Amino acid sequence: MRWKWKGYLPYQFMVVIFLLLYGWQESVDESFVNLEMCPACYGQSLCGAMLKKQNSDVDNFLLRGYSQWKIMKFFNIKNVYFASFHEKLVVMKKLAHDSELQEFDEVLCKASRHSLNCNVSLALKTLLSEAGDDILQVISRHPELFEKSDATKCAHNRTILELFKKYSVIDYGPYHRHHFLTMLAVNMEPLMMMTYHSKWFPAIHGTCGRIIVEEYVGPTLTHLAGEPWHIRADYARQLLEMAGELSDGEFRLYLTDVSMDNFAVDEQGRVKIIDAENLVIVDSLQDNLDSSEHVNDGFGCKDCLSFSYEDLCSHRSSDHNFFAVCKGMLSSTSFSEDIPEGLLHSPPDWVMLEHTSIFNLIEECAAHPLDPYNYSKPKRREAAAALHSLLLAVTSSNQLRI
Repeated sequence: MRWKWKGYLPYQFMVVIFLLLYGWQESVDESFVNLEMCPACYGQSLCGAMLKKQNSDVDNFLLRGYSQWKIMKFFNIKNVYFASFHEKLVVMKKLAHDSELQEFDEVLCKASRHSLNCNVSLALKTLLSEAGDDILQVISRHPELFEKSDATKCAHNRTILELFKKYSVIDYGPYHRHHFLTMLAVNMEPLMMMTYHSKWFPAIHGTCGRIIVEEYVGPTLTHLAGEPWHIRADYARQLLEMAGELSDGEFRLYLTDVSMDNFAVDEQGRVKIIDAENLVIVDSLQDNLDSSEHVNDGFGCKDCLSFSYEDLCSHRSSDHNFFAVCKGMLSSTSFSEDIPEGLLHSPPDWVMLEHTSIFNLIEECAAHPLDPYNYSKPKRREAAAALHSLLLAVTSSNQLRI
């Protein structure tokens, strides 16, 4: 056995050196939240409560679980941390990988014609000053800063102004434009959660530096794959409602990442989107949009959620969300890597005997134009509506047989 221990000794030595140099417990301080980056940050509304006051023994934010171990930073590439705040569990997000944040800083320095490792707060101030504090002008003049943001894909100015209007109600300080543009460029998730369909998103508690704090919803759908069938059927019902509501508002929101890990369920059994970075926003009142219903044709991919920004952005309506939910999450041949057999797998015998149409409707909603047996365009909205009604009747029945 000695040779086995020898193989591990270098790693053990590295761990010991790391702990000696940096300590083992992560703390929520100015360095952790990257406060020095402000105002090229997400805001400072929670800094007073988040940062430990001098000579105070009270920690308002306490990291929990693996989040409190510094060494886990090497594995926590998503930069998502769990903490308690006033005895409630919350989620703290940096909204991007460290490498992505570094890339943003470098692009920002280059756009402002500063040196590569410049003062990013000064760089952002420069861009806004040159644009007369006009956020639309900054976006127009420096598209390279926002090329990864789904909020700008359609180039519908009213969507940006709507996001900014709602954000300005919360952050009305002298640097609110700087904070807004930083989030828009890095990750628009908090802007989406503050602006649209609050029932489908967790609440935002606030920001400090390059950290946002939002409510902890609960376990993800991936972790709930083994729940009783009638409970999962209610999750499916809610997902269909979500698809409909996001598709029919004045501003259409289209889901472009339907990983089961992006959806969680709270204590009341309500499904919410916990990763809102990948949502395309379409202003349905934009001039010259195609009034016909856009049908997601899979864009050459049968086993993944493929789509065209151009198609979504140029139509007033689309069946994209129904396709994303039905094919991506509910179908028995879903392209979800988390639950490939679909969220409604393993139905009880009574469901198969009395409600077979549920599964027929799922496949009709999930129908793919690339399927050799599909000879016409899918009627996903109709199938989704019928499926929703049936799931509602089944899950609300007082005679459920589990």
